[in-house]
Amino acid sequence: MVASTDPATQRPPGPPTARRRTAHVSAREIARQALKYATNEIVQRIPSYTLRHAWYRRVLGWDLHPTTSILMGQRVQMAGLRASGALVSIGEGSVINQGCLLYTTGGLRIGKQVSVSAGAWLVTGTHDLNAPGFPARFYPITIDDYAWIGSRATILAGVHIGKGAVVMAGAMVTRDVPPYAIVGGVPARQVGMRGLTDPAYDLAFRPLFE
Repeated sequence: MVASTDPATQRPPGPPTARRRTAHVSAREIARQALKYATNEIVQRIPSYTLRHAWYRRVLGWDLHPTTSILMGQRVQMAGLRASGALVSIGEGSVINQGCLLYTTGGLRIGKQVSVSAGAWLVTGTHDLNAPGFPARFYPITIDDYAWIGSRATILAGVHIGKGAVVMAGAMVTRDVPPYAIVGGVPARQVGMRGLTDPAYDLAFRPLFE
């Protein structure tokens, strides 16, 4: 039998490393990618808090208070099958508005009555810039009770936002924020203090079809 010389029926073998990598994709990795795809492309589009929150609790392993509101349009970055879910907790009455990035691998600890505005990024991952292999590093983000994170603000790995603090819209927070402080800018700097010292408001809300 003569081998075909038709270019349309021949494929280049590709680099050896690429072939090995494809051949050794584990079933667990396939399941992880399927879980991530379902979370970000299907679940976040479902106009039902009951179904979305059930997925976050039972499939991803998040600890959500019954009055937590996670609106539609979230983008979730995760490490593995429930591997980072145990590091995620969101407290009473807290609201995660539309279109946020929740990078859960390093851990997210969000207290009660916290407002995370639309488009905010909570990024728990980074890289070691000085290591030859540029390895990933993960550190938790903690947001205490009654804090307010403005629209399109970014909070980086390892940051602790104090009780009642305000992160202004568009700010990039690279260091801890004291309780009741107001920070803004890139990188974020303290620009004031909140006059409120004994918060008692209730943010919990669940708009229809969001």
